[in-house]
Amino acid sequence: MGRKISNSERFDGAFLGFAIGDAFGHPARTLSFEEICERFESAGCLDLAVSKKSATALFTDATQLMLFTADGIVWADYESKGKEINYTGFVFYSYQVWLYTQTKSIAGKEYAWIFDERKNKYHLRLLRAKGLYKNRSLDNTNIDALLKAKEHNYGKINSKINDNNDNGALKRVMTAGLYFNYEPEIAFRAGADFAAITHCNPSAYLSAGCYSAMLACIVNGDTIENAAKRAIKILTSYEGYSEVYKALETALELLDEASLTPRESIGQLGTGHTASQALAIAVFCAILHNDSYVHAIQLAVNHDGASEVCAALAGALIGVSKGRKIIPSRWIKKIQYKNLLLDMSEQLYDVTVFAQEEEF
Repeated sequence: MGRKISNSERFDGAFLGFAIGDAFGHPARTLSFEEICERFESAGCLDLAVSKKSATALFTDATQLMLFTADGIVWADYESKGKEINYTGFVFYSYQVWLYTQTKSIAGKEYAWIFDERKNKYHLRLLRAKGLYKNRSLDNTNIDALLKAKEHNYGKINSKINDNNDNGALKRVMTAGLYFNYEPEIAFRAGADFAAITHCNPSAYLSAGCYSAMLACIVNGDTIENAAKRAIKILTSYEGYSEVYKALETALELLDEASLTPRESIGQLGTGHTASQALAIAVFCAILHNDSYVHAIQLAVNHDGASEVCAALAGALIGVSKGRKIIPSRWIKKIQYKNLLLDMSEQLYDVTVFAQEEEF
């Protein structure tokens, strides 16, 4: 019988697993597999690289945005005080804070109150994390969409403002699945709503919804494969689901395809630059190597595509499934802002139903 994994350990595993996967793939993010082998070693990128300047492993804007999503959720919970709250609105406000850290700009003066401590009583902890002000492989799609969102005119599932379909929507919604873990359908909708703020193509926000629903299932003890199948069932209740459905179904089918190597199977799934492709690759890697964080990350990085996003997504799936102890301690020690990651994990955990149950 396996060791019981605590809920808080699963949260830490998700945060660390995501950030380390992101940092692992960071140096390879623009390279083909052939170029990765030329730059690192003949078998590809096999270890976590550190910056010569900081002596730590650097994550990209994927982890930055994941952290700001978490803070937006905690902010909404703080403001709710027992009443219904628009979580998406507060996540959007948190993205305006992230936008400011990256560009020193916000979409409009109507959001200035966010930064005024007299008007906004919520402690913007990430605004004070100066290390997050560094531009890390910035996603211009997210930047452009957030800058245009004046007067709360951000994207919504039923109010399309663009047709963005890249993985920039998917890479930031992990914490929706952790917080709304009590109901996969609600987690799905929250992930989709958060993604649609900047990405209004159904394949983008529905990929995010699937990922959130999967995490909600896994944190409650489901296997990664069963969580994927449950997410697919929820997916089919939404319009425009066909691209994401096909990507996930193909990923599951390729797990049983003995005639292809794992890397060849990833080639069948695409590059990971679109949201549905990145989701499919991450799911394939995480299920194939569900007992090895190292092997899952290595596979998710070493291909002709979006190495950092695929590895981050796969890393969180493994981390929440097996807890933080499956992640090599040597890598945890190397990741930049480890304490910040664990602090945000704790902050989010403390406002979930798991923490509430512990009080009784």
